[in-house]
Order: sequence, then structure tokens, then C-alpha cells
Amino acid sequence: MILDQYGQPVTTRHEDAQDMQGGWQLTGGIGGPVTLPQQVRLLGALSRADTQRAAVVAWYLNPLLYGAVEVIKSFVLGTSVTYGDHPDKTVQAVTEQFWAANNFEALIERWFTEHLLLGENLTIWPDPKRFTRRDQAARIGQYGVIDGQLKFTTAPGLPDVVESIGIAGKRTLREGEYVWSAHDSLLNDVRGWPAVGRALGPALAYLNFINARTKVHELASRINAVYYAFAKDEKELNAKAGRFRNVPRNGAVLTLAQNQEGKREEFEFHIPDLKAQDSAVDAKLIKQLLAVALGLPEHYLAEGGGVTRTTADSMGEPARKSFQRRQRTVWNWLQATFRTELTRRYPDGTFTTKKGSRKRVSAAQVEFPFNFPSLQNEDLTALIAKINLVARERLASRQTMTAELGYDPKAESEKMTVEGEGLPTGKHPPPK
Repeated sequence: MILDQYGQPVTTRHEDAQDMQGGWQLTGGIGGPVTLPQQVRLLGALSRADTQRAAVVAWYLNPLLYGAVEVIKSFVLGTSVTYGDHPDKTVQAVTEQFWAANNFEALIERWFTEHLLLGENLTIWPDPKRFTRRDQAARIGQYGVIDGQLKFTTAPGLPDVVESIGIAGKRTLREGEYVWSAHDSLLNDVRGWPAVGRALGPALAYLNFINARTKVHELASRINAVYYAFAKDEKELNAKAGRFRNVPRNGAVLTLAQNQEGKREEFEFHIPDLKAQDSAVDAKLIKQLLAVALGLPEHYLAEGGGVTRTTADSMGEPARKSFQRRQRTVWNWLQATFRTELTRRYPDGTFTTKKGSRKRVSAAQVEFPFNFPSLQNEDLTALIAKINLVARERLASRQTMTAELGYDPKAESEKMTVEGEGLPTGKHPPPK
């Protein structure tokens, strides 16, 4: 008889067997398996809402998935994303007021977390019928997309271009009242899928694996010894076994029988062989599957293995490219959000793009200066050499170089001005 991790007999058929094949739905705990369609009907019964719920619950309860998401966030967002200076005073004022009114340092992290877990983000502005003031920054919100009763209207002949969004039958969002973002939207579908969706199966399998190992240890710890006894029937066997149920603390004499053929009863203390080394290999494979699903090297998940400094640098390069793509995703959302706010406040306005230039563009063409943490894997000497080269050849702005060194350009400029140790940004003499 073979027992499972709960001490129950294993049957040949187990309907609740869990595997690593993806999509999980909430069933009271962290999730149960979703019946996946066959490859030939790939988009069968897979539920977007169930996968989104499972991703959120797993982020709260599954330490492996939570840790992986936090690793991605730490690389993409760093300690914070900041904004720089824009040559147009109106654009700069709108940026500062809008940023302060909505606490974008915290909002960006929330938006990116929901992007990873849900794959969809709906940023909404106040109802223009109620909030009509254009001299104040609007307070925006993030609408819950799970069971949000969203109804999309697309352009005629363009099924993936959203024209309006109805929310819960109470309000219809028109152009200029929302920013919609969707991850992995394919096949003329305007909706998205969780960025961590493919990692849910391995994350849950890893937790189940650890729980199973714990159950094995618990079960093994309850078996102290194995007694091989002679007995004519079950009654005699139980009577012999009963002698060992209450052994005195100061010890007892162990008596074993011997039959006429000279064979003796045996008593062996149980020392389980749990194959810890084999289980470590299995656990590593599960974590590697999760790492592949999220585009992370294994050593980012506390799994060093045979990784050296040289191999870690080469393995980390694809991950850095992936982080840069995610930074671009956040950058695109910020651009769309701030352009929408600039259009709301100055619907017919035009703005300068360069200091001293007469060229003016509409709000839809303004590029706002946002600074993300550097993802370059360079030591300090190489970084300083690069900055010196860039400054000498005038290949980048001072704001970009300051951000590359890990400083907030606007904050440092203000501090230097207050302390009288430098000139405001843009007033510094060129490097020699």
C-alpha cells in the first residue's frame, strides 16, 4: 500500500491531481486547476477573470510568485521613477501639479503591479460633467478590471482599436477620459492577459511540492520503529504491539520470540531515507520553469546552482532587455496619461519642444521627461568613463547623465540651487 502526503491510500485515479500546466482559478485557497483545452482548441474554456483572480491571490499567498514579482519591480522601477525639466513652462507646470495631485511615485508602482497580475489597466478621469475646472490638476483613478462589467466599442473595421468603454452600465468613457492598457492582446481582442499568468502553475506546484515534503517529514517522524513479530492472528499481533505503546521513561527490557526453526522476531528503529538530494533537483526544475515564464535568470530567485560571476552576467543580459521593455511599457502609459491631462487642460494649446525653438506641437506630440533607473551592468570605473565620454562628445543631456548615475535630476538641481553650490539645470558650463 502506498500512502500520499496526507497518510491516505493512493488510488489509481485522482481527480484533483495538480500539475504545472497553467491557468488557475480561485477555489477558497490559493487556487485549483483550470481544465485547459487541447492544443487544437487553444482558446477553449480558459477564463481571463479566473486567471486574474488566481494571479492576485497567488501574489498575496505564494511567497515564490510574490518574490519574483518584487524582483521584476525592483529592476524596472528601482527606488522610484522621477520626472525632469521640460522647456515649455506650461508643460512643466502641468507635470508638477498632476504628479503631486496623484502621488505618482506610489501610483506607478500600483499600476505596474496590476499590469503584471492582471495584464489590464484602466486609468480614468473624473466625469467631465462634474469636474469642469481646467485650472486644476485632475485626480485620476485605477478602475478594477476583474468583473468590472466593461463593454468596449471599437472602430468600424478596426476590432482592436477602442473608441469608448462602458463601465458597469453607469458611465461611458469617451476619448480623453481614460487610458486603456492591455498586455498580450492578440487575435483582434482588446482585452489583456496577466503577465505572470504562465508562472502561476509552477509557483503553485512549488508550494505544493514543499507542502508535500513537509507532510512526508511529519509522517516519517510519527514512525519510531518497525516490529516484525510472529502471530497466529490479528488479535495476537495487536497484543504484542501493545507492549511498546507505553514504554517507561527509565527504559524496559525488549523481549523477542524465536520459533522452532530458529527464526527470531526483529525490532528495527526507523531511519527514513527521504532522498533530500533528489527532491532538491525537482524543486530546482520547478523554479527554473517559473523563471523562464517570467524571463528571469535562476540566480535571481535565490537559486545559485553552478552560476559564476561570468555566467551570471551573460545570463542576466536577456533579463535586462526584458526589464527595458517593461520600462518602455510604463513609459508609454505615463506619456499617454500626461498627454491626456495636458489635452484636458489645454485642448487647443501648442507647446514648444526645444528651448529657443519656434516649433510648437499639440499635446498629443509632447514628450514628457521621465527618468527610470539604469539597468546597465557596469562597475563604477566603467560608468564614470562612459559618462565622461558622453559629456565630452555632448551625446546626452545633463538630466540623462545624472539619472544614469542614479540621482534624481530635478531634486539635485533644486538642492544645488538652494545650497548655492551650482547653477540651475541647463545653466552649467560645458565640460572641458
